[in-house]
Amino acid sequence: MNLAHPRLFWLIAPLCLALWLILATPTHWLGFETPAIGTALLLLTTWVGLGWSTRLPTDPQSAIPPGEVRAWVALVFTAAIAALLAFSAGRILQAESMADLHGVGRTFAMLIIGWIIFSSVLRQRARAGVQEDERDRDIERRADSWAHGAVCLLVVGLAVTLGLTPSDRLEWARPVVLSHLLIFLLVLSSLTGCLVTLWLYRRDRL
Repeated sequence: MNLAHPRLFWLIAPLCLALWLILATPTHWLGFETPAIGTALLLLTTWVGLGWSTRLPTDPQSAIPPGEVRAWVALVFTAAIAALLAFSAGRILQAESMADLHGVGRTFAMLIIGWIIFSSVLRQRARAGVQEDERDRDIERRADSWAHGAVCLLVVGLAVTLGLTPSDRLEWARPVVLSHLLIFLLVLSSLTGCLVTLWLYRRDRL
């Protein structure tokens, strides 16, 4: 996949529009939920980008490894999920139950489902094209190690913070808030793994 191809730059505008619909607009517009529209546009744009990439002429020696392509896709989805949770922090802190966050939950579920679908498609295409080698597996192991270290550090930090904070200052720590906070920590660890993966591939090319 050649990310430098000019046609792929046309994907930037719909991607930005999708993120804007998910994060910045009112939750309803003309009777439709804008986060759902934004998520659908994000999935469609990613699908079009994958379709374009498979039709571009590439040099086998300069083709991007499947692991790096998967890391870019994962980076897009994890960044969108992290941004969704961060921009929805106010609603999450005020929520008394999951029913108060049905819009956030639906958008979150659509992003996760889309991520799973595209990851499956990429793995199927990789079997028919460039195969992973020992370098790819080594990079995956190192990125997983960084992600594991990040989630351990974040969870320990959260546990220490909750343990040392006086109970009268923990009114916000309701089950629905803590559940979303733990999900956010998992997303951050996944984001760490994606960034480490991309950095290692880039370093090997230098």
